[in-house]
Amino acid sequence: MTSPIGGDNAFFMDLYSRYLKDPQSVPVDWRCHFESLDGGPARVAGTPLMGALLSAAYREHGYKEARLDPLGLSPRHAAPELAAVRAQVEAQVEAQRGTHRLDVAIAGVPHSLPGDEACRTLAALYCGSAAVEASHVVDAQDRAWLYEAFEREMLAQPDETRLADALEAILLADAFETFIKTKWPTKKRFGIEGAESATVILREVLRAAASQGCGEAVVGGMHRGRLAALATVFGKSLPALVAEIKGKDTTGGDAAFTGDVPYHNGLIAVVDSGAGPIELRLLPHPSHLIVVAPVAMGAARARRELRARTGDGKAVLPLLMHTDAAFAGQGLVSELLQLGGLEGYSLAGTIHLVVNNQIGFTTLPEEGRSTPFPTDIGKAYGVPILHVNGDDPIAAAAVARIAVAWRNRTGRDAIIDLVCYRRNGHNELDEPRFTQPRLWSAIDGHPTLRTRFTAHVRERSDSACDRAERRRDLFVKALGEAFETHDHVGSNSGATETDIFPEARPAAGGAADPATGVDADALVALTHTITAIPADFEPDPKVKSFARARLDSVDKDTGFTMATGEALAFATLLAEGTSVRLSGQDSVRGTFTQRHLAVHDRSSGRSVLSLAAAAQRGARFDALNSPLTEYGVLGFEYGMSLADADRLVVWEAQFGDFLNGAQVAVDQYITTAEAKWRLQSSLVLALPHGLEGQGPDHSSARIERILQGCAGGNIVVAVPSTPASLFHLLRRQQRGRQRKPLFLIAPKSLLRDKRCQSRLADIGPGTRFQPVLVTEPPDPCRRVVLCSGKLFYALDERRRQETRTDVALVRLEQLYPFPADALLAVLARHGDAELVWCQEEPRNQGAFAFVRDQLLEAAPGTPLRYVGRPAMAAAAGGSIDRHELEQAGIVTAAFDAVRSDAAVAAE
Repeated sequence: MTSPIGGDNAFFMDLYSRYLKDPQSVPVDWRCHFESLDGGPARVAGTPLMGALLSAAYREHGYKEARLDPLGLSPRHAAPELAAVRAQVEAQVEAQRGTHRLDVAIAGVPHSLPGDEACRTLAALYCGSAAVEASHVVDAQDRAWLYEAFEREMLAQPDETRLADALEAILLADAFETFIKTKWPTKKRFGIEGAESATVILREVLRAAASQGCGEAVVGGMHRGRLAALATVFGKSLPALVAEIKGKDTTGGDAAFTGDVPYHNGLIAVVDSGAGPIELRLLPHPSHLIVVAPVAMGAARARRELRARTGDGKAVLPLLMHTDAAFAGQGLVSELLQLGGLEGYSLAGTIHLVVNNQIGFTTLPEEGRSTPFPTDIGKAYGVPILHVNGDDPIAAAAVARIAVAWRNRTGRDAIIDLVCYRRNGHNELDEPRFTQPRLWSAIDGHPTLRTRFTAHVRERSDSACDRAERRRDLFVKALGEAFETHDHVGSNSGATETDIFPEARPAAGGAADPATGVDADALVALTHTITAIPADFEPDPKVKSFARARLDSVDKDTGFTMATGEALAFATLLAEGTSVRLSGQDSVRGTFTQRHLAVHDRSSGRSVLSLAAAAQRGARFDALNSPLTEYGVLGFEYGMSLADADRLVVWEAQFGDFLNGAQVAVDQYITTAEAKWRLQSSLVLALPHGLEGQGPDHSSARIERILQGCAGGNIVVAVPSTPASLFHLLRRQQRGRQRKPLFLIAPKSLLRDKRCQSRLADIGPGTRFQPVLVTEPPDPCRRVVLCSGKLFYALDERRRQETRTDVALVRLEQLYPFPADALLAVLARHGDAELVWCQEEPRNQGAFAFVRDQLLEAAPGTPLRYVGRPAMAAAAGGSIDRHELEQAGIVTAAFDAVRSDAAVAAE
């Protein structure tokens, strides 16, 4: 091919080189031109190719010259790529004395325009107060569609309704902030001033979604502008909101319910979108803002599957709101965008609204990120980015419609970058002029959006302006009435508004600790079902042997393993119509090769989830290998558990200490959400734990940290040492009256320990989880050794070897809620015996301190001797020899006289 353009051809040649490697990688119009040029005569400038080149340049690089900063402080420079193409056009215009015309397609319509007019038209579309970045979108047809949709929206002139709607959103947000700061000038409210167009976008997203058949939106928000959005977009009760802002205690003095500040609270409401009602669930969030995002995504996935299960075809829209500093700074954002493209976590597209204040607290963009825009991370995942100037509400509404249309077409995420400013400090009590005097000098001199946009609308339509102002007046009146009546708001007045998932609450009645056993015949039949391998499958021989051994252990009742106990718990729940979802790193096969939930055909690569065959009455079984991350996936699974009560949701850490990577989700939601927001969850966190000579890492689930967060019955912490205990624990999560997260201190070596087996009678009818297991001595007891987990088997083996018939071994299968009554009943039978707590973890770790405190509270004055490793900074030693020496010393000290040395602490 001969290049038709002289001079600087870098842009053109780059496109052509991409075309030669992969014709699908360039836009459709370019592909057509290159196909016609290959092998044909050289073209001269002025053919349709020049118009296509100009269009492509503006589509790909126009955002670099867009007028996005409402303050005008960001310098605008000519983009070299655009300058080069414009120079080519100008040269042709001059050479042809003004007769040169270019063929360009705008919004799908072909035009033949003079070169200078084509440049002006494209610049007006792509370099105005809105811009699009989409060259990183891989699919050429989707990319071409997006450019056409963007051009169509930018060309459209707003009618009177759209003008009035946009102005109404601005006026209401301004009126709300003015009202609150007048009544309570010293209250933190994280006001929306400077970013009022965010309410325009929120309204338009909901309207556009509802018009396309969406019946529900699940929203994860942020502090900035949250109160204004609650009042003016999301439909929160104004008296309840005013009472919360004033600081009225609506907890009723409930010690277990602390409540939270008003800009953290959630909401459930039905919003009149203007295109039909849409059910809205705004998740409560903590100060760690981004953590709400994966929780909202998981909840949206669960709501979507619930609607599908009940035959409700209406879509669920996930809508996430972020600030610029958080979106650019938090690594969790990358996890969210990754999850959005994976089958087990996809939401058919999430709308991300980034309120770009151009500052984070006191940190400027050049200090807080290394990219031109806070949204640039989206490029790595092929997510289109729509930028818009916050002082142009009409353009803001347009990009909202484009984002929803993109989601509806592709089922993928879209990012809106609302470039705006923050009229106040980080909060209303913060003084930003200390650190950014120049920026706030510009802000102080910048007219409010209410003033600017009201004048703009008045020039175009008096009736649109009057309509919006009438709505503003009615809203101000309602605010005044709410202020006069807010003292009457009681502890239960707003309960229905903030109960985000009322349908996920357990029914009244039922046992807190019900019988969870299952008929033996049913267990055998289910084991046949879940070990069946399709006749046309050729699995790995070891997998086939695994399935046969599992079947024999149940069918012949010779003793089943921990992994089989788990599988039977899943299968029985599925057979009873309860869905089960397991997610984690390498969880399908199991880190320890213990599950083999998916059977793979060696020749074809096909796979089947055998457990899925147990599902009845619409239940579904999902087993997922998650990305190599904890934070985002755990938040996602927690969100699913919030929204779907009739599903056992299990997140498994590859090793228990991997929970550290998701500590924010644990602290801010899992252990505290019920106390702060009345959110209930039955999520299971499976945390493999045990010191086995493999070094400091991968040994400890840090039980001590989990126990430190226990209060008010907020969670369950259990250390099952038998397959039956594991079976009953998992079933109790769904069959018990209370919904509490279960921190399951899961086995590792016990998965293959032949001493660790259970029989069908242990999980048969009438059986249930036993929080305390006792191995009684035949002779009068001189010592009671308390322990938990796998250490019991080493202690029991030593007891047998030395025929210690005067020692009782007591396993605490549940650490919290502490089984005080059951334990005291055991101790009462051995009143004069010495009491020992034995653990393999170091003294400053594990459960010792917690058990000691709980025991002293239940039975003051009870002496408890400690046997275990001395306090250590690390979780375990680094060599197998050291481990075995220490472990033997611990077991010996548990039975013998007090011993204390470098390896073992005994007190």
